[in-house]
Amino acid sequence: MVRWLCAITLVITGTLSLSAQDDRLDDLSFDESPLQDEVVPYFAVGLGPVFNVAFPNVEDLNAAAQTMGLDALSTPMIQWGAEIFTAVGIVPNLRVGFSWVAGSTQTSKSNVDLGDGVSGTRTMAYTMSNRAIHVDYALVPAKGLAILPGLGFGFGSQTIARYQSDGERSWDDYRPIATSPDAFSELERSTLYLAPRVNVEYAVTPFIALRGQVAYNYQFDASGWLGNRIATVANVPSDISMTALSAQLGVFVGLFN
Repeated sequence: MVRWLCAITLVITGTLSLSAQDDRLDDLSFDESPLQDEVVPYFAVGLGPVFNVAFPNVEDLNAAAQTMGLDALSTPMIQWGAEIFTAVGIVPNLRVGFSWVAGSTQTSKSNVDLGDGVSGTRTMAYTMSNRAIHVDYALVPAKGLAILPGLGFGFGSQTIARYQSDGERSWDDYRPIATSPDAFSELERSTLYLAPRVNVEYAVTPFIALRGQVAYNYQFDASGWLGNRIATVANVPSDISMTALSAQLGVFVGLFN
């Protein structure tokens, strides 16, 4: 009799235990929750050379060149320089940088009549030097690829140089103030401009990135023109400015995510 009671008790206890486990199993959910993609903030620190192609307005300069018996200036203007930039950790995907580029275009002709029956070479050269502080915001549509619209505040300079001379000269021919057939004239001024731009950059490796850029420099202020660093020159055409569309290629070394 005791054995039967023990057996019945074990059966009832086991049944209740299994029933309770079944109730808890019903409460379990095996639905797969979607994994959350980890968002990696943009990060880059880089330095490298840049190749710039600028398209300034040179119509008035070409008109002046024509009066000097010269051909038109060759365009676009080729500029070389460099840029350095770093991500700003406080604001995600924001970075700041500094760039500087410079270049020139010129026209020159030999066997030009320089006066007094002397022929020689005459040249006009137009130089632009650009330096700017940039703020860019990174959009990362794919791994290694970043699209960065940005805005730069630039300060630069323009130089228009005209000079001529005949062929070989002797040291004894030079005087404190050059006289014909030698001649040299230089106009120069400083400028301020804004530079909206869009960079497309691709990190080939975590340490090397390639860039393509389109930018537009808008000059909003400038100093007066100085002639030969002394004379104030008036009535210089206003279209001779830093305002210009440009395109750029660059290679950078650093750290890129």
